[in-house]
Amino acid sequence: MKKIIFGLISAMTIISCSLDETPYTISSEELANSANGAEQLITGIYNCFWDTYMMKKTYMEWLDMDHDHAGAQAWVMSGAGEGNVTTHWGYNNSSDLWNAFYQMISRANKAMESIDEEDSQGQDKKISQLYGEALFLRAWAYFHLVRMYGPVPLRLTYIQENDMARSSVKDVFEQICTDLRAACDHMSYRSEGVVGEWGHADKTAAQLLLARVLCTMGSGSLGANGAEIVVPVNGKDIRYTSDAEALAGYRDIDATACYREAKTLCDAILERKGVDYDLLPSFTDVWGTVNARNKEFIWGVASSSNTAYQTEHLSRYYSLCPFGGNIWCFMSPELYKQYEEQDDRVVFGVFHYFASSYDNVFSYGWFPYPDEETYGFDKLPESLKSFSNKWYGNFAKSSPGIAKWYVGDLRNLEPRDAVDGDQIQQDIPLLRFAEVYLLKAEAEIELGNIGDGIDAINMIRRRAKASELPRTIGDVVEARSLVLKERSLELVAEFNRKFDLLRWGLYLGVMNNTVSVSAYGYANSKVRERRNLLYAVPTAEVTENKLFGPNNFGW
Repeated sequence: MKKIIFGLISAMTIISCSLDETPYTISSEELANSANGAEQLITGIYNCFWDTYMMKKTYMEWLDMDHDHAGAQAWVMSGAGEGNVTTHWGYNNSSDLWNAFYQMISRANKAMESIDEEDSQGQDKKISQLYGEALFLRAWAYFHLVRMYGPVPLRLTYIQENDMARSSVKDVFEQICTDLRAACDHMSYRSEGVVGEWGHADKTAAQLLLARVLCTMGSGSLGANGAEIVVPVNGKDIRYTSDAEALAGYRDIDATACYREAKTLCDAILERKGVDYDLLPSFTDVWGTVNARNKEFIWGVASSSNTAYQTEHLSRYYSLCPFGGNIWCFMSPELYKQYEEQDDRVVFGVFHYFASSYDNVFSYGWFPYPDEETYGFDKLPESLKSFSNKWYGNFAKSSPGIAKWYVGDLRNLEPRDAVDGDQIQQDIPLLRFAEVYLLKAEAEIELGNIGDGIDAINMIRRRAKASELPRTIGDVVEARSLVLKERSLELVAEFNRKFDLLRWGLYLGVMNNTVSVSAYGYANSKVRERRNLLYAVPTAEVTENKLFGPNNFGW
């Protein structure tokens, strides 16, 4: 039996991507024959970020807690941060990321089919741009699905058979690349005046996402054939050989071809540096509400004054009381110690202290982190000094909170009388110009151009005031390892670390050598087993899709 997979605009409560739905009240064909109408169709896809609870909370908990650099209170981890989404409140319901991504895919399919039926994209540049955004969002959803779940059904039409087998990892990646290449052809650059408000992806976003996809494919292919890479773990540099079995689905991918295309895309973006987007001159120019929607943020999920379009997670969880948050999530002490003392990403990007009590916080002292010698009161910039210079010798409950998501100005922290409410109006940047240099560095190194790769890394380190790496590095394993480390330093709390470990076949080795992350009085176990390499597919999907087969290993 053929069924409609998901709704177009309305939010629904569903537990499987194969359920029927209430049809849209205005025909999509009517919408697709004008730019304003087509924009309504595409807006319906973007609404998936909020309709499904994805960006309010689930995305952050499922993607950015289950790795070696993340720590949190146990209740914040909610199972997902422990490698087991089946114990998370969002599993197997409408908040499940599997369902959220397939809802996005279904809405994208419907939008594209409606525009195709009206044959309007070739006649109107605005409609062509919107068509490209639908391709981009479908690719973005499948990119998450294949990395989280491995082989998944490729549902490429709005109405299709309920029962569909999973496609191979390679086939899913090929579809993602096909969509993104087509998106680049359809989309315009932001400066061309066709792209909508911030939050709408443009051609640069499609190019950067495609470069990230290609580097994921390239690293997976190298890892499937036994690549080596060095990772700092618990104060020691450990040399790993990639887990080839975990990357078996990448084995037939041509790594060299992937990296060549990724380099070309990064170079194309850098050729337009300063036109639409740029690497801002200072780390403190990037983050905080005062810097919202700046030229470094290529694409992300836009917030809204509507309370339904606000995140419960970033500012409240990562920020420090009494600066409007509760510091429920933090970076691991291991990552904290990897920053150089003068690096702006740690000087301004981390709260180096926290209140010893949440009750009447202004009258209590503060714990420094990690110790007085590194970030004692006298060492902190004036704008970052706490409200009391009374320091404590017991650091057992200290934690390096991430200031990146602070709502305000990192250079001038503003105390508040109370913790912010549950919902904070806050954009969620997902593609940033800094990553162009990091992906270029990876591509150059894997293509044998190590010096050019080091130059790209140094663009990021120079901005952060970190010491520059020597261009004379000649060993590909050393250079590859430096890219991975720099990604962890620059992109912390930006939803990348777990997937970086997975795509290099490092996840189990690094996690089990890490053992646990202890801070803030909590010890999060990082011990994992093979079943943790892939997420559990919702049981509703496995039950209702007769061709799906068994759930992922161990689930």
